[in-house]
Amino acid sequence: MKHLSFSTWLTIVMLAFFIVMVGLSMEFPAKARFMPLIVGLPAIALCLVQLGIDLMPSSKSAFHSAPRAGVAHQAGPEPELPEFGPHTVSQEILMWTYFVAFVAAILVFGFYASVPVLLVTFLRREAEASWRFALSLAAVATLVLYLMFGALLHIQLHPGFVTPWLVQAIGIGAA
Repeated sequence: MKHLSFSTWLTIVMLAFFIVMVGLSMEFPAKARFMPLIVGLPAIALCLVQLGIDLMPSSKSAFHSAPRAGVAHQAGPEPELPEFGPHTVSQEILMWTYFVAFVAAILVFGFYASVPVLLVTFLRREAEASWRFALSLAAVATLVLYLMFGALLHIQLHPGFVTPWLVQAIGIGAA
């Protein structure tokens, strides 16, 4: 077996975790088994796709041999940087900040308020997407989230700790 990168090993660990999760859920009653299957089966498929990409011998060669736009091609191959190191610290901190902020926002404001805000923020700042695209994608993602979990599966996602109180204070949720 050739030398596997950290991300490939991480994918293998995640695949094992999701396989065990799905396997253990088979012992649960039907309603309790539903959520682990909804999360686990697509995760297994995505891990398998990622492993296929990681283990293909020529998956990187086409990208590494082509010169980057706007950069003069140097004589000889460009030295490959390690997957993690001092050059990736700022990117890692930024991604962890987004992740922690998203979890905190879900706890405080719930899924339906946090998903569109995070998507718009991330798409505008990191992907440099247009306002129109970012807002459209956020609206579609929130609608799909509601239709899948709220309407189709009848699973109530966490509403947040502040949002129900805020809705009631405004008078929208008065019944």
